[in-house]
Amino acid sequence: MQYLPTAFGQLAFAWKLLNYGLDGRIDVNALDAEVTFQDEGMLFVVPPALNSQGDLIIALENNVTIAFGAAAITLSKAREENDIALPDPIEDERDQCISLIYQIRNAFAHDIAEPRWKIRNRYKREYNFAGLQVDLRELDGTYFDYSQIGGPNGIFCIKDFFADCCL
Repeated sequence: MQYLPTAFGQLAFAWKLLNYGLDGRIDVNALDAEVTFQDEGMLFVVPPALNSQGDLIIALENNVTIAFGAAAITLSKAREENDIALPDPIEDERDQCISLIYQIRNAFAHDIAEPRWKIRNRYKREYNFAGLQVDLRELDGTYFDYSQIGGPNGIFCIKDFFADCCL
């Protein structure tokens, strides 16, 4: 629970960095210079990793995916830490929110680099809450896409609804 603000702050920051990169406001050459990192007896020379603006965009997109997955997993962990069981059956909006969080978490927990839906049994359904409409009936095995949960803002809406109804 205590890590939700950090996880969602990191996700917002990752989206902002991607926006800056897409707008051409990040100098790849300046950013990708070799850097020496030293801290308490540790020395690490970070080598260059980007060869082009295209490489930068791919790295920033990957950063968003990883931050999104971490936010989803952290949201699911907040459910567990608050002893909120997975609902069976799924009845009201609260149940739908909890179940959708669990499904998003599953998509990223199995492969954070290329998240894929793993939807079984009672979770193959439509979800309607917080102004969101998410249909998971036909998504099992497909790659996760932000549009499937109402766009990039969907996870923030889910978090806000969860915080209001469950925490």
